[in-house]
Amino acid sequence: MIRPHRVIALASVALLALGAPPAAAVEYRLQVASVLDEAFTSYLKRGEINDGATGPGLERLEASLDSGAFPKAVLLYDRHPQPAPESMARAYGGVPVRADVTTGGDGKERWDEARWQGAPGERTVWVVRCQSRRPGYLYRLAIRGRGPIRHFLPYGATSGSYKLPVVRMPVDYLFAHQEDADFWGKRIDPVLDLTAGVAVIAAARGGIDADEAYIIVTHGAEPATYKAVFGWRERYNEQESPGRRFLRLRLR
Repeated sequence: MIRPHRVIALASVALLALGAPPAAAVEYRLQVASVLDEAFTSYLKRGEINDGATGPGLERLEASLDSGAFPKAVLLYDRHPQPAPESMARAYGGVPVRADVTTGGDGKERWDEARWQGAPGERTVWVVRCQSRRPGYLYRLAIRGRGPIRHFLPYGATSGSYKLPVVRMPVDYLFAHQEDADFWGKRIDPVLDLTAGVAVIAAARGGIDADEAYIIVTHGAEPATYKAVFGWRERYNEQESPGRRFLRLRLR
């Protein structure tokens, strides 16, 4: 027989659980900078050109963007992060989010910054699309989540290979399969490494259209700032011919 005082205690616990307020939302930030590739590499020290590398050159790159010392002339102002539409966020296993996004370039601000409220364990998706076509090749990037800032080159990846925090995938392939019920579990999760809390898909376009970037963030337990620096360069077929002729296209 359950004693009366134990029944009362259990009932009190149940009432408290039912009336408990929801867990407070946590604030997260995403800082993104798009720069010319030559400016990016000018900060790298010996050995930091390697995939996954970190070091003082990359730390200086990050610090110069933080302080506003990074030169404005090599920032690209036509590509900024925005929250993914709800259908896209759901396809990537994420949740839709409303965010305040401020763009860099004014005063000492160099980062584009998104701020939002979320719950630990959730995933959010951010899209960087270019308003112009040049430079259109997302060639290298540095990301920082948990741990130091690291340099990566976007390599192609297929299911069954090892996971990478940065992968290159054709944008047409992503669009073609985004509505598949198993899109995330079958095509993205097996190749994308989110151990650091942030990863990037370089969505490659052919021809003369600019690449896109999809930034995937997994919310940590504490307020956090995630960072991504994109290094853009022109493709071979974007080079202008000498003199005053029209653009010369060279097929690869």
